[in-house]
Amino acid sequence: MVEHGTYSVVLEGDLLTITLVGSFNEAATKSACLQIQTKVESLHGHAFKFLFNCINYEGSTPAAHKISNDCLLWLNKQNCFAWAAIYHHALYAEMARNLQPAMYECQNRRQFYDVESAQTWLSSQSVISKVEN
Repeated sequence: MVEHGTYSVVLEGDLLTITLVGSFNEAATKSACLQIQTKVESLHGHAFKFLFNCINYEGSTPAAHKISNDCLLWLNKQNCFAWAAIYHHALYAEMARNLQPAMYECQNRRQFYDVESAQTWLSSQSVISKVEN
């Protein structure tokens, strides 16, 4: 199956940034989720922040939403201490709430409509890692 949807998964220090562009199918969602898992596992349990940039996201197939929700359930069990989601419209945030409820399980989560506000909030967040050295 050909991937539909463009994404980037970037880990810089303790910040994991996911950017979604376009409409997503099952293949692209699986690929993005595998990259997310690889980046998180490379942290070896150390705490991290998550920036989910959906400004140019246009939607996903039902199967892609299920895959993404399963990935988010896994992510919620990792050592993520702050989560910022960015949307270009409240409608997409509401769709995410209905189709990917795992996205809203993080206690320290905020929703934004511009990148700068999200980055400012994330930079103000800190936590002591759960991993003992």
